[in-house]
Amino acid sequence: MVSQSMTFKILFPSSYSVEVSKLRQQLDEAHLAWSREWKARQLDFKIENIRFVHDPHWNKRIFSLQAAHDGEIWFWRATHMIVLSGASSI
Repeated sequence: MVSQSMTFKILFPSSYSVEVSKLRQQLDEAHLAWSREWKARQLDFKIENIRFVHDPHWNKRIFSLQAAHDGEIWFWRATHMIVLSGASSI
């Protein structure tokens, strides 16, 4: 009868674990080198903090998507009525 430890040695020889750890180390080193190079290239790009002035009447503007959804402006109310009457005639 074969012992359990002998079975594991047959299935998973120790040399494989060494090769896998070496491969993993090479992969980690390659990834570290790539990430350093990528970060160095990113320094060329300057990200500016762009701020927009808040418009308190943004949802009342005629071309605002929210105004089109709410239908509070006469133009969008008329558009809603035309669409609804056209859909009901189908």
